[in-house]
Amino acid sequence: MKRFMISIAAICATLFFVSCGGDSKTPEKVDDTDTVADTDTNDNPDTATDTDPTGEPTNPDEPTNPDEPTNPDEPTNPDEPTEPTNPTDEPTTEPTTDPEGCELSDLEKEFVGTWAQKIILRSSSSTTMAQNVPSVTTRYIVTEIKPDENCKLDFFKKGNQICRTANRTGFAGKVSQGRVGFNEEDGSKFNTIFHHWKPYQIPGHESDTYLEIAEEGGEKTFKLNKDWELRGANMTDPSTEPMIDSDSDSRIFDHDEDGNPAFSILFTSSLASGTMYYVQRLSHILTGKVVADGKIEGTVNWTDEQYAHQKTPNLTLRGQKTTETDETKSVFQLVKVDDSMDCETLLGNADTIFDIVDPNSDVPHSDKYGE
Repeated sequence: MKRFMISIAAICATLFFVSCGGDSKTPEKVDDTDTVADTDTNDNPDTATDTDPTGEPTNPDEPTNPDEPTNPDEPTNPDEPTEPTNPTDEPTTEPTTDPEGCELSDLEKEFVGTWAQKIILRSSSSTTMAQNVPSVTTRYIVTEIKPDENCKLDFFKKGNQICRTANRTGFAGKVSQGRVGFNEEDGSKFNTIFHHWKPYQIPGHESDTYLEIAEEGGEKTFKLNKDWELRGANMTDPSTEPMIDSDSDSRIFDHDEDGNPAFSILFTSSLASGTMYYVQRLSHILTGKVVADGKIEGTVNWTDEQYAHQKTPNLTLRGQKTTETDETKSVFQLVKVDDSMDCETLLGNADTIFDIVDPNSDVPHSDKYGE
């Protein structure tokens, strides 16, 4: 019986697989330094040196005629360019992302700026040996609302990163004694490497809106439509593709470049410890309203799917996990802050910046961040 209970507790380690929600890598590369776009020298004014000002090809080997007279008084043709045209000096036809350069409504201007974000996500997870184990994951992020290149308000993670991710998991009425290494001090790249798709980046949905704000009856509403986040695998359309469920799936790759398959997270406890090599796909929708000047609160509708690669050293941490999310206990708060806000400042002042009530008191807190 004792051995069986230890096995149950060990399997619960799998329930520490991260459950989150979030913003901003392009789908087909780990980071912006992975690929270099091919450039056409005809489009690059610094390398396109084989044309004269009229656009006619020049032959550097063709001799010039020193005896050919020149007439300095000859009138020039105003229709002909008198000097090379440098495309980089021409005014851009695209709108600037500077809010002052965009024609924003008074309502839109109220939302433009830097916002500290706290997201609390509640779920209940199961494996073959442990059922309906409660889990709470919290994220801290510095976000920005600003116009995109088309002067349409968009939502961004500042620095394309999550400041901190933490989790607490309940078991037998108590917080689990395990710990998941999500953050840089644990050697994890979870907060800085991830594929991300906003709604309009999904194939066939280019006209979809990510951020919606409105005002009706004196109430200002906020909605961040469904986006997708992926670790440990490549997908073209995360909204329709089947989830990874076997090691043989060719979409799995070494996402965090540590020499192991998928994405690595370290789990430590007195009963089951080790690194998990896993794939995670999640989505979330934020729906809320302005509750005070510079403060937005609401609920999170989200999904979370995870698969642990069979090369994960500890066999109790391997396999598929199913997750049921609870929108009623998944909440967020956005607080408008100074544009100089960074992750270090946010984490150092989280207790004073945020005052949202955590509706998950049944899963005890275990550190100063409430996780």
